[in-house]
Amino acid sequence: MHTSQRTGWLFAIGVPLVVIALSLQLTTLASQDYRGVLIVALTLTLVADVCFVVAFFRGGLATRCASVILVLPTVFIVADFIRRAPHSFS
Repeated sequence: MHTSQRTGWLFAIGVPLVVIALSLQLTTLASQDYRGVLIVALTLTLVADVCFVVAFFRGGLATRCASVILVLPTVFIVADFIRRAPHSFS
């Protein structure tokens, strides 16, 4: 398999994971119990980030730029995790 196909697969795996993680972070629950949602969102984000980092090191300039842009939602997800976690895990 060519390197471009491998990085394509990494993006094909990582992008849906980031989209799902972002949608989970934007979910409001009536019970205010966000433990499960936060853990799943953070796990999906970490798996997606691993895919993007591997693609960053394997790819060319365009792949590196795309990887950096696709890792940016991690800041929002981690910040929201830090904001909600003390209330959910205490």
